[in-house]
Amino acid sequence: MATVRATVEIFGQRLGLRADGDAEQLQELARFVDQRMREVADRTSSVDTVRIAILTALNIADELFKEREADQDDRQRKLEEQAERLVLKLEEALSAGETRKAS
Repeated sequence: MATVRATVEIFGQRLGLRADGDAEQLQELARFVDQRMREVADRTSSVDTVRIAILTALNIADELFKEREADQDDRQRKLEEQAERLVLKLEEALSAGETRKAS
């Protein structure tokens, strides 16, 4: 993947960034972070940009962890379903083998 350079604006700060990927995705990420920082700023009385950035990062990290946990739960459920299907197939195969032996 190619390294791109882009200037983005987050919470009133213009930043020159380099990242792997494409410039539009980088701009989209910057808009997302900007929006989230503004939401946090609206909910808090703090005007300290660093504090707002930290609270925003914690909120985004919390969402990420919850999403990962949900994905993990979903993968676990799918594995359990697959294991149950395999057990049923094994039981059927063993039962069919016993039936042939009895014949």
